[in-house]
Amino acid sequence: MEEFAQMLMYTVPSVVVGAIAYLLVHRLLQNEQNRHLMEVKKENLKYSTPIIFGAHERLILFLERMQMSSVISRVHKPGMSARLLQTALINEIKTEFEYNLSQQLYVSKNSWDLVKKAKEESMKLVSMGMMKLNDGATSIDLAREVLTIASAQEQDWTQKAIDVLKADLRKTF
Repeated sequence: MEEFAQMLMYTVPSVVVGAIAYLLVHRLLQNEQNRHLMEVKKENLKYSTPIIFGAHERLILFLERMQMSSVISRVHKPGMSARLLQTALINEIKTEFEYNLSQQLYVSKNSWDLVKKAKEESMKLVSMGMMKLNDGATSIDLAREVLTIASAQEQDWTQKAIDVLKADLRKTF
């Protein structure tokens, strides 16, 4: 029995010291891993920040270019029919959107959904303007009708999308 007590006397302190050493080493390794992860994140931010800013800039530029007055002035040619202008406007909006599709990787889901909504609403404006015209209408008639409908709308989806993109960027950085 005395041998057992003597063995416990040597074993218990060794186990306690071993457990404390294990906990300290474990905590040290955890802290080192956390520090390494923070360094990796910091390094990644150095490269991703310009990309994120660029994506927001490109989408805001896309939305500005999609404003009806802007897209009409770029696409309109003298002597166009209303039908030809309608087709050109819708093609221009689709092309601009497709050019910026990859930017969805760098913006929030809410921002991207609003960008898509703004694109759809812009195309809808053109179609609504065309529906109000007769067959012999000119491109000037369509442009005037589209701008009238756009100014009468309660919600400007393009401006709303721009505002959300700006807010997301401010929140992120």
